[in-house]
Amino acid sequence: MNLQGVTSEQLIALNCSYKSKDEAIRALIEKLYKEKKIQSKEDFYHAVKERERLSATGIDKGIAIPHGKSKTVNAAAFAFASIKEPIEDWESLTPDNKVRYVFLLAIPEAEAGSTHLELLAELMTKISDHRYLENLLSSQTSQEFYKNLSYEPVKADANKTYKKSIVAVTACPAGIAHTYMAAEALVLAGEEMGVKVYVENRGQMAWRAATPQST
Repeated sequence: MNLQGVTSEQLIALNCSYKSKDEAIRALIEKLYKEKKIQSKEDFYHAVKERERLSATGIDKGIAIPHGKSKTVNAAAFAFASIKEPIEDWESLTPDNKVRYVFLLAIPEAEAGSTHLELLAELMTKISDHRYLENLLSSQTSQEFYKNLSYEPVKADANKTYKKSIVAVTACPAGIAHTYMAAEALVLAGEEMGVKVYVENRGQMAWRAATPQST
């Protein structure tokens, strides 16, 4: 998925002064509404808050990815904000994550099982590469941030030979971020060590298969 295709310069805000998670979410919802990505601010706000009640959307490295799936969403999109002073009480998968970078994803309800996972997977795979993330977060303007979404770090030589290879499966109990973060970290670490790493991203599927479920 092309990340530039699901956002715009108007949906990107840098160096904001939000004091709380709720203020940040409402500000980004306002941007989505002005760009006609959603029909109702309140309906989408309730969808995002409902998702927040399920599990933490703070990730790591100062990043949070709140999201909502709703009939009020016209087209899949995301809005982004960087924050001057970190929001310290944003519930996160990684302890002590102080949120300064917020990606708010809006997904049409009818595309909850497809576009949602595709967008989340692409975003997490990209920002799990420290080279991509550093380039993106060094942006000084919304225009530069938007342009840097298309940045592609130098890939490994396709003709490179490896003496060893590893097959791995990554899974996350929430079925989201850490699945992709772990996969990208393994691939990059393998490149540095001269080892080819093949990763299967399974999300909640693998976790549930390996974990006894209560009835």
